[in-house]
Amino acid sequence: MDETQWPELAGRKLEYGDHTWEITGTVEVGEIGDVLSVRAKQVDDVRQPKASLRFGLRDGSSSLNPGNLGNHFDSLERAGETHLLVVKKEGRTYRYELQGLEYE
Repeated sequence: MDETQWPELAGRKLEYGDHTWEITGTVEVGEIGDVLSVRAKQVDDVRQPKASLRFGLRDGSSSLNPGNLGNHFDSLERAGETHLLVVKKEGRTYRYELQGLEYE
């Protein structure tokens, strides 16, 4: 996995699994770019446990090039119960869906 910082993503909050998560801006990209692991802390608990929120592509969509990441965060979107991390790069838009989390 390659790690990068997306400052525009830092401080954003989302509701997932009955908790509120604040994203740190640290992003790990899987070997082929189909998975983004975004570090976050749970802010509705005084202990503020840390976790990695796992965003993945659906249906074999094209993915980011992990060797040329850059800072291409665009937005966080919500469609019903689904959270999407949107990345825009040189005329292409990638939508990664929140698929789960892993506590650190």
